[in-house]
Amino acid sequence: MLTTLRYVLITAVRDRLILVLLLALVAAAGAASFLAASAIAEKREFGLAFGGELTRLILVLGMITFISFHIRRMHETREIEAILARPISRATFVFAYFVAYAGIALLLSLLAPAFLLVGFSANGPGLIEWMISLILEGFVVVAIGLFCSMSLESATASVVAALGFYILARSSAFFRAIVENHTATFDQPLWNDVSRWMMEGIAVLMPRIDLFGQSRWLVYGPGGGWGVKELVVQTAIYVPLLLAATIRDLQIKRF
Repeated sequence: MLTTLRYVLITAVRDRLILVLLLALVAAAGAASFLAASAIAEKREFGLAFGGELTRLILVLGMITFISFHIRRMHETREIEAILARPISRATFVFAYFVAYAGIALLLSLLAPAFLLVGFSANGPGLIEWMISLILEGFVVVAIGLFCSMSLESATASVVAALGFYILARSSAFFRAIVENHTATFDQPLWNDVSRWMMEGIAVLMPRIDLFGQSRWLVYGPGGGWGVKELVVQTAIYVPLLLAATIRDLQIKRF
């Protein structure tokens, strides 16, 4: 486990992932400060909301891209086959790499709030809740990226699939609103029922990632809606499911 963690961290440093993401976070804080300065009213609130969402986007894109291309490189160099040829189970292999990638996500999630705290004097308790939810979201994103990169042959396809899954999960509230309003889209009642069932299935199966890292916590503090406890439960459900799917995919492959 420690060897795997050390190897992934060395790869992240060698690929300049951490440096690039830190520079991107600095750029995001600068962009948020510039836009906040041009706002007519509520400059601090606007800067916090924009900076928080941009920070989430940078971390998600960075982790998904890194995981996808790192796993693809391991496929091309036959490194995965060499590791699995040793007396190590698929579950141990997947869990070890999840812990390693999650460690990088944890490190970046702990550093990211510093830019919002220094640049915009974010609400203390709200910043802590936002940071914890960002860490939990990072774990879910790592599990998604690991599953897609292990399942698909192309790194580009892995990135697209993982981002598609993430976007669907971020849109869960939209799908749930469609189901609750029973909006008629087609002339035929059957097609309306089918579309409603599809939307309901997506809303039920997808994690509510839109509830992670809420910008209002940065501005007004914690409270209202889902809190950290609910997000921990959701993370505890979806991360093991994604890891189990990854392990199953490895078991049915040739190596």
